[in-house]
Amino acid sequence: MTRFDLPVPGPASAVAFPAVERSSLANGLRIWSIRHSALPVVSFTLVLDHGVVSDPPDRPGLASLVGSLVAESAGARDAIALADAVARLGAHFEVQAGAEVTSVSLLTLVKHTRAALDLLADVVRRPQLTEADFARVRELRLSRLRQASRVASTMADRALISAVFGAHPYGHGSLGTTAAIEATTIDDVRTFWERAWSPTGATLIAVGDIDAASVRTQAERVFGDWPTGASMPAVMPPASVRPLRDIIAVHRAGAAQAEVRVGQIGPSRRTPAYHALITLNALLGGQFTSRINRNLREARAITYGARSTFDLRRMGGLFSCDASVQSDAAAVAVAEIQREFHEIAGDRPPTSDELDEARASLTRGYVRHFETPGQIARAAVEMATYELPDDTYDRFVPAVTRLSVDDVTDAARAFLQPDDCAIVVVTDLEKHREALGQLGRPITETTVLF
Repeated sequence: MTRFDLPVPGPASAVAFPAVERSSLANGLRIWSIRHSALPVVSFTLVLDHGVVSDPPDRPGLASLVGSLVAESAGARDAIALADAVARLGAHFEVQAGAEVTSVSLLTLVKHTRAALDLLADVVRRPQLTEADFARVRELRLSRLRQASRVASTMADRALISAVFGAHPYGHGSLGTTAAIEATTIDDVRTFWERAWSPTGATLIAVGDIDAASVRTQAERVFGDWPTGASMPAVMPPASVRPLRDIIAVHRAGAAQAEVRVGQIGPSRRTPAYHALITLNALLGGQFTSRINRNLREARAITYGARSTFDLRRMGGLFSCDASVQSDAAAVAVAEIQREFHEIAGDRPPTSDELDEARASLTRGYVRHFETPGQIARAAVEMATYELPDDTYDRFVPAVTRLSVDDVTDAARAFLQPDDCAIVVVTDLEKHREALGQLGRPITETTVLF
């Protein structure tokens, strides 16, 4: 090889996900311990079996609001003292309310394990939930909603999930709405916390330079007497709503760019076609050289980028494509995205070269997602959330490598529904309504609720 020759990439590195040692406490709390000795750190994540889908119908955003409030003050510490305790441990602390679960995580040095779990237990089991903290957190949430209501991309995202999922719990964002947050009281927060934040269905995941016996001992110390209480059942309705077929249009006067969303209900995370769908997405719209991005960015020069993604959840998910395009090209973008959906499942299936490129993009860097305790913990959270087998990540590279063109084409034909996709466009309707009308669907003008 000379200095003018490009190096030849080797095969994708195999992933060997570390073993998960499992146990449980008498109150039902599951304990997962994963040994990772590369660094003297440990990551603790408590996964609660309630997320945004558990929001009461008249209180969208409640699960996320509770998650924000428990991190304000807990145990004997007010907000400042709690932040100081985290800083003294040199820890990273985070509460996230996802679609199905809420996770509370803390990453610190192994030598701080005892103090870290004391802190984690305070936040989970003994949040103060004071009126003052509630008023401050609620006002911050209302401010975020006011800001989001002025961002075209956020408007389009919220309109899309509403069009696809309707009244299903997947159909509202984690932040909720201004009306719901204003109507929420501290009693609503306390009631939700008492019912949803319990050991029932919860999992404590520990990843780092610590053995399973020590993890269980420490977990028993801080969570062993955590009462189950009147726990809330998990919400698991099937996501089988038929998306609205109208073009959902949001008027934005004078907009120089249009936000375009095309989406449909997708399968659950546990679908047997998972690897074929992820690969299909990569070559269709999931990478820079994908068909949709080359079409809209390079061939038509109407956007800086367009992408598609599968958001796979417990009871179904969302497949969507989004792009920010020139306002006068919104109708063209929608038509071209639908055309790409049709062709990849029809008379222009993936080529061998496209499949090779998609496989390479997915597999050659896959191993880097499992380098640190935090990354391994996030992977374990996904395993716990969707009840995935222990070899889920070990199988990814071989499964994607084995895929054929026919496998990916069959997945496209089975799951893509371009004629039934929901379409959302945020643009200046006074200027571009006529062009959107040429797409052959009724136009429903709407105001997105924030």
